[in-house]
Amino acid sequence: MKALLFVFAILISFCTSAQRYTSAIGLRSGSPNVLYLNAKYRLNQQAYELGLGGNAGAIWVHGNAYYQTELNHFLDYYYGIGANIGLGKMNQFDANTSGLGLGASAVIGLEHKLEDFPLNVSLDLGPGIYVLPRFQLGFAWALSVRYVLH
Repeated sequence: MKALLFVFAILISFCTSAQRYTSAIGLRSGSPNVLYLNAKYRLNQQAYELGLGGNAGAIWVHGNAYYQTELNHFLDYYYGIGANIGLGKMNQFDANTSGLGLGASAVIGLEHKLEDFPLNVSLDLGPGIYVLPRFQLGFAWALSVRYVLH
């Protein structure tokens, strides 16, 4: 995680100002070892994210709703809630069972849109709760890199 924070800090240091965007598509990856094809849509201070992906032996769909606003001239912050559903080998946090997975999460994060290239980078973290295939609590983080469409 320290390496990801370092990369994020380097990316931000090369940029002097942000340009806001409406829609972007890219990849989202993080704990617990899930990789998503991810799309984000922003409307004023509301942001919505949808992802389809998986990990070893499972497929996941996730959706998040955020409140997102400017922290300073080059960085946004956001917070919100999300839900996910999966099918297959459920190895979220400490489980190792198969079947249907269902969970929810709370998220807080930082995002930056590069000034000279249509790309945004975000890093978020927060607690998660899974009710299927068994009850469990955990903490997750994710790094997203998206190409800005509009």
